Amino acid sequence: MTKLRRLANDEGGWVLVTAILLLAIMLGTILSVATYVDSQTKLGAASRKRETAFNMAQAAMNMQTYALSRDWPGIGQQATPYPVCGPSSALTRCPTPTEMSNLIASADASGATWQTQVHDNGGNSNSANFYSDATVLSQPAYDANGDGRLWVRATATAKGKSRTIVELVRVEEEALDLPHAAVVAGRFVSTNSGNKIVVDTSSGTGANGFVGVRCSVTNNETTACLDMPLGTSPTQTQAKWDALVQQQISPYAGHVQTGYVTNNAMSQFTRDQLKARAIADGKYYATCPPTWPTGTIVYIESGDCTYSSNVTVNSQAQPGLLLMNNGTLTLKGTGDYWGVIYCVNAQNSSGIVLSLQGSGTLHGGVFVDGNGIVAAGGTSNTNIQYNDSALSAVKGYGAAGLIQNTWREIKGS
Repeated sequence: MTKLRRLANDEGGWVLVTAILLLAIMLGTILSVATYVDSQTKLGAASRKRETAFNMAQAAMNMQTYALSRDWPGIGQQATPYPVCGPSSALTRCPTPTEMSNLIASADASGATWQTQVHDNGGNSNSANFYSDATVLSQPAYDANGDGRLWVRATATAKGKSRTIVELVRVEEEALDLPHAAVVAGRFVSTNSGNKIVVDTSSGTGANGFVGVRCSVTNNETTACLDMPLGTSPTQTQAKWDALVQQQISPYAGHVQTGYVTNNAMSQFTRDQLKARAIADGKYYATCPPTWPTGTIVYIESGDCTYSSNVTVNSQAQPGLLLMNNGTLTLKGTGDYWGVIYCVNAQNSSGIVLSLQGSGTLHGGVFVDGNGIVAAGGTSNTNIQYNDSALSAVKGYGAAGLIQNTWREIKGS
């Protein structure tokens, strides 16, 4: 009996029960912590993969925008729109796959894919400034509406996680460096010996609106250096030459430079910019187009072109530039031309490269490189009237960049 009472009062077995309970609590806590850590690790991994996909999409976007800076697909690119680019693309208009694969230093980038698309912002008033897949993806892959704006869409997928971003890109017009002159040529010859103004420099100053020739006036010239030959007859004295030339180039004083030292009106880089814009705008011609071409920048590669127009080409509000690379250009008729005419004279001619005939007026400036001659002198009216705003309006395409507040991520991608 005594032994039974002692065993009944013994509490030693509760130690084991308590230990089991504590172990259960600890095990539950550990399992909970492990589960939490595991879920956080998975969330961290997913976040890291999404971050990798985002970085890759952003990189593809930046590289595609840079490609647009080099080769803007204007309204003249209907036959050669921008492609859909991806890791297998090998075109200069696409992000470089090798650079893309080496750009993101993350294990999640291994096997990642990306894609870029370029689309016009036409379609409706909403797609002009707000992106919607339903509207924009059906638009052409070039600047079809000619407003200098395009949507760029970039998508990347890393380890099953995808991110898609879009932005509206605008190409900037870049003012080009050229002399602000009425005429720059090897020689300037007037084909009209009457008392009329052939070149009107009244709107210029000494620095702007001048007539520059690379030759120097000498007696008994076979071909005139400036306007008229000097001393080719007993009556063509210096005084008479001065009076005639100063009548035809007016104002004369401070507006004439002989021995002009610069051989080219524009650098090769500038000419390449103009050519690139002409191609983008659909205004590039391998040879003479059948009619007098109009446009902001017109580029004729080669030919001996003659045009007669009785209508005004371009306007004071929207002047243009016509660049003749190799060959000669003759303009006739009664129509005015607003802008700049530039003959590169790639054939290295010392004869007449640009001839302005008829009774129309060119409002702007004319340039012929090398020893080429500008000949002017119609039956009436001024042939060349310097207009500085026409020269200031000559612009090529520069860099393409993001339009503020148009970048966003497409959710649910």
